[in-house]
Parts: sequence; C-alpha cells; structure tokens
Amino acid sequence: MSLVISGLYRFDEFELNPARRTFARNGMPLSISPKAFEVLTYLVANPGRVIAKDELLKAVWPESFVEESNLFQHVFALRKAMGDKAGCIVTIPGRGYQFTAQVQETAQPEAPQVAEQRGHTHDHLDHQIPERTQVVMEEPSPAERSRLSKVPRLWWSICVAAVLAVLLLVAFVVVRVNRSSTLRISSYEQITDDGHAKTIGGTDGSRVYFTEESPHSVAEVSASGGAVEPIPVSVKEPWAGDVSPDGSTLLVISESGGMGPADSLWSFRLVGGSLRRLSEGAIDSAWSPDGLQIAYGNATGDIFVIRSDGTDEHKVASPGGYIRSLAWSPDGSRLRFSKDGVLWELSSDGSNFHQVLPGWSNSHSQYFGQWAPDGRYYFVSDGQIWALDQRPRLGSIPPAKAVQLTFGPTVWDRPVLSRDGRKIFASGRTKRGELVRFDAKSKKFLPFLGGISAEFVTFTRDAKTVAYVTYPEGILWRANADGTNPLRLTSPPVYPKSPRWSPNGTEILFVDRTPKGTNGIYLIAADGGTPRQILPNDVENETDPSWSPDGKKIAYSTCPTLGASSKSDLRILDRATGKAAFIPGSNGLVTPHWSPDGKFISAMTLDAMSMKVLNMESGKWSILDTGSVAFPEWSHDSKFIYYLMWKGDATLLRIRPGDAKPEILADVRNERFTGFFTSWMNLDSSNAPLLLRDIGSDEIYALTLEGQ
Repeated sequence: MSLVISGLYRFDEFELNPARRTFARNGMPLSISPKAFEVLTYLVANPGRVIAKDELLKAVWPESFVEESNLFQHVFALRKAMGDKAGCIVTIPGRGYQFTAQVQETAQPEAPQVAEQRGHTHDHLDHQIPERTQVVMEEPSPAERSRLSKVPRLWWSICVAAVLAVLLLVAFVVVRVNRSSTLRISSYEQITDDGHAKTIGGTDGSRVYFTEESPHSVAEVSASGGAVEPIPVSVKEPWAGDVSPDGSTLLVISESGGMGPADSLWSFRLVGGSLRRLSEGAIDSAWSPDGLQIAYGNATGDIFVIRSDGTDEHKVASPGGYIRSLAWSPDGSRLRFSKDGVLWELSSDGSNFHQVLPGWSNSHSQYFGQWAPDGRYYFVSDGQIWALDQRPRLGSIPPAKAVQLTFGPTVWDRPVLSRDGRKIFASGRTKRGELVRFDAKSKKFLPFLGGISAEFVTFTRDAKTVAYVTYPEGILWRANADGTNPLRLTSPPVYPKSPRWSPNGTEILFVDRTPKGTNGIYLIAADGGTPRQILPNDVENETDPSWSPDGKKIAYSTCPTLGASSKSDLRILDRATGKAAFIPGSNGLVTPHWSPDGKFISAMTLDAMSMKVLNMESGKWSILDTGSVAFPEWSHDSKFIYYLMWKGDATLLRIRPGDAKPEILADVRNERFTGFFTSWMNLDSSNAPLLLRDIGSDEIYALTLEGQ
C-alpha cells in the first residue's frame, strides 16, 4: 500500500478502516478496488480541503506515472459504490476533488504483538559473529568437468526458448488487441409506423423517448415496437433529451420563449410528471454516467456542468460555435460534442480540448455521437452511422479508423445505445419532397414545376430563369422559368444554401461551408464554373446574403445557424472595395433581406420571435408585430413581407411594414414540410408562396449489433 494512514473514519452511513482495509455501509461491506480504496482514504483523511489531482496522483501512485483518466475511473467507481451518498465527493473543475461529508476520526488500539515488539531491545545485534571459516575447493574429476560444461549451454537454451515464448505471447496480444473491428449491424427492426418527422432523445432500456415534430410533442414507444404514446410535458415547445442512468428522469429543452438564447432546460420525472427548471439558454444536454450531474451547451458556445437538482452551475469550457450532441464517456472523464458539425473532445474539467477525427474526409458534418455503455466503441452519425473502436491498443499500429455500419438512401439521425449496448436506436429518414405553390383561390398547395424535390427556389428579376437546389442531393441547378432546359451548376461536396440571383441575372450568391469550418458566402456564374468565396480571409460566419437592388452591395448576417448562437449582427459588403461595414443597431439580428425597391432592410431577431425593418433613408429601425417568424420574404413590389409562423399553430402570413397586425393566408398545421433547415419558403414571380412538402418517411428503428 502506498499510503500509511491510521485511524478509523466514520461519515454518513459509512465506516472506513485503513488498517484492516475495509469499507462498509451500515455494517455491510462494500467492494472496491485497492487503488479506489487508497483514493477514498486520502480524500476522507483530508475532509473539506480541495485536493489537487497531482497531489492525489502522487499520494496513491508515488513511484509511477499514471494518466488522469485512471484517477477518473477510480473516482467514478467510488461514486458508483456509494450510490445516493456519492455527492460528498465533489469535482472542482480545473483543480481537483473535495470530500464534503462530516468525518469522525477515532484512534485504533495497537495490536498486542505490535506493542510487545516495540518494547524489545535489539540484543540480537550484540550476538557474537562466528569466525571466518576457510573453504577449500577440490579439483573436479574429468567426468564432473564434462557435466558442468554442459550446464551453461542448457541454461542458454532455456533462456532463448523463454524469450521466444514471451515474444510470441506479446505478438499474439498486440495482434489480438489491435485486430480490426468486425462490428456490423445484423438486423433492422422498425419500431414506429406513423411517418411523422422525429428527433430521438434517449432510452431507459424498455422505452425510447423522442420528439414528434408535427404536431409538436414529446412521445414514447416500446423498445420492441408498438403504438406511439404522447407524454404530457407541461412546458411549451418541448424537445426530448437524454434519459438519466437510473431511467427515472428525462431532460427537456423548451423553446417556449423562442430559439437559441431563449431556450430553457428542464428535468422531467417520467413517473409522476414533476418538472424542475434547471437553467436558461441551453441548446443541448447530457447526463453524467453517475446521474449526479448534467452537462449542457448554450447558444454562446459555452459548456456548463450543473448538479441534477439545478445547483452548483459552473462553466467548464468555452469552445465556441454551434454545440450539439453532448455525451459523457462511460467513466465520466471526458465529454464529446459536435462543434459546427465537427466532433471535439475535452476532459470533464475543461482541459485537453482536441478534435476527435481530424482529417476525416468522409463527411464535413459529424453531427451526432454517443459511446457504447462499456466504452469500447463510439458511434457517430453524419447521415450514415459509423463506429470508432475505442479499445486500448498496443504496439505501433495506428488507431482504428471509423468503420461504416449503415449504407443506402436512408439518412440516420443521432444513434442512441440500448442499456446493454447490443442495439442502436436511431431515426431513419427517407428524404423526399414535393415542390408546391400556394393557390390563393383554392387555399391549397398544388405541385409546382412538376412537383420536383427541390428547395431554395429563386427567380431572376425578369422572371425568365429559375435556380433551385435539389433535395436531399444538394445540387444547384439553373433552368427556364417553367423548369425546361436544366443546367447543373455544382457538384458535391458543395451544398448551396439560400441562393440569390444577382439583379442583372449573371451571378448567383449562396452559402456553404468554408475550409475553416465556418459558413461563408460564395459566388458562381449563371453558366456554372468554380464557386468563389467572396471573403476568403473572414474568420466569422457569413449567412443569409441579400443583394442591393443595384447589385453593388450585399447584406449578410454573422450568425452561424439560427438558434445556435446568442450573438449576431448585420454587415453590408461593398463589392467595389471588398470591405464590409457594420449596420448600426443590428446587434442580435439575423436574416437581412433588402426590399426590391432598396428602401428597407428587414431582419429577424435571434430568438425568431419578431422582426425589425431598417429605413435606409432615416437609418432608424422599427419593430413588426409578427409573432414567431421563419423564412421572411419581400413581395416583388416591396409592399409585403411573407413568412411562416413556426410556434404554436403553424400559419402562413404576410405583413405590411407599418401595419399593426399580420394577415393570415393559410393554416398549415396539417401540412408536413421539409428541407435542409427542416422547412423552407420563398415566393415565385407572382408572389405566390413556395414550400417543399414532405413526402418521405421518418421512423425509429432498432439496429442490432454483432461482432463486438
């Protein structure tokens, strides 16, 4: 044992006896590893003091170099053994650990034999040392010399054989540990059957919890399949999240106040239905493996850890960007998450921030990930599901690469592992849309351009030419206004979003990912060619570009994705100088759209709950009473702004700047729409709203794993 600590310690219902190496609760022995016992002993012997990790490592492993993850594992094992009393071992981010329980220490009586030994003198040192005796070696006989000469050769043979055996054993272990993964999916079982768009949250082992996007609600289904049952969560616009390790509590994010910064984090008891408000501004969250803490990311790109009762909230890191898919490692030592579509990892105290799959070229969007319960694999989805072997590796063989598990046209959402790690629950979506146009007379949505599966439809000013992006392929096309003579303009991995024709019809602006991982504005000629980034040295995000009527300027937003950030402003780029200028009063605004007559710029607030309009002549902003707003578009005569109300009862509306109330055009609650951003809307050349109706399928499946 590395530690020599005497005394008998009692705290709460526990008794720790370092001399006898026993640990008990209410008299019942608890089983923990020897090193976990030493970690606990050192913590208990120093109650109330914040003990640095280095101090604890040196105390328990004084003559060895041990990684922090080893310490994390032993602390995790202690917390698991202590059950509901584990909260007395507190992690102090960036520093170490603190033992907070009240400790009673009593001295232990010495054993009789020990006391007797301490009373003895060292008379044995005074004993006489015998005189040195001369030893006479006899000359061996010839036969004996022959026998002795064979001994070194025999010993040498034995040593060589032993070394070879060890080398073979090491080679076997290295090959076995570094062997390629044979993990595969052996079967797919569909467990829902309603076709509605879904976002999976978590599982308690017997049930799968998810969000039905239309109509919006939290729901559950048996892990073996069956009827979908709604869960009455008494907050507005709830989104189902992770399930606690004991299966009792569901994390819920509410968008009742709007998107992004207005989100709130709640815990919901699955039995009894009680709610607890935990924090504000959370956009993603995850339970710690011991169920005592919750990690969440907010709209400013910060990661916080909070206790399950909502106390002790503290920031552990500020990686920035759009944070999604938070997940703890099974030992509680690390957090992984998607930042702007790329997977990153850091220690649970905020240190050791690094990319998980640097240089992975299969996809630029590694949006969703989760560990297997035993930590041997990490599963990630970029539309297909991949497995990353996390088992310890020996030798010089490089770490395993991600192995693709799913194939085909089905697009897979976030993978959620069953409690035994034998199945993956995931939402499988077949993406397909039908372009429709709203007919004001019949109040119906009718197929447009033959019902092509395309979005981001935009027309030239003379209404003779149309551009659109196919869904879900993400290819930009140009065609005659009636859809004839199509010309392909881009190819993957380019995926244009929000394309806009230049006023003279010779160029098209669009948004796509840059090599730096941000969103940037690109320009492509109407006849095709290589897209050109217009601000290649810009380190900020550039989204929602809009031409000035004369084509000399471009307005844009610095928000990465709506709902993903609490910071944004609007800029105007002068094409002649290549310089962008801040629009005064635009902090907290997104989606700038120049009116066709050039007199106004409209914009949405970051929470997508209202709009503002800038009078370009006076430089003053005015507020429009729109309610929740999505995809606002100016009419071609600059008289109205059309938009979708996404919150509550989905509605298609338009509003005249200066009017008090919007005009309702259509109730779209029973319509299902789709698109890259979940839905989309624009206007045709006659100001008729265009949308992409969802004709695909979206169901939850159980995928069985084999070869682990």
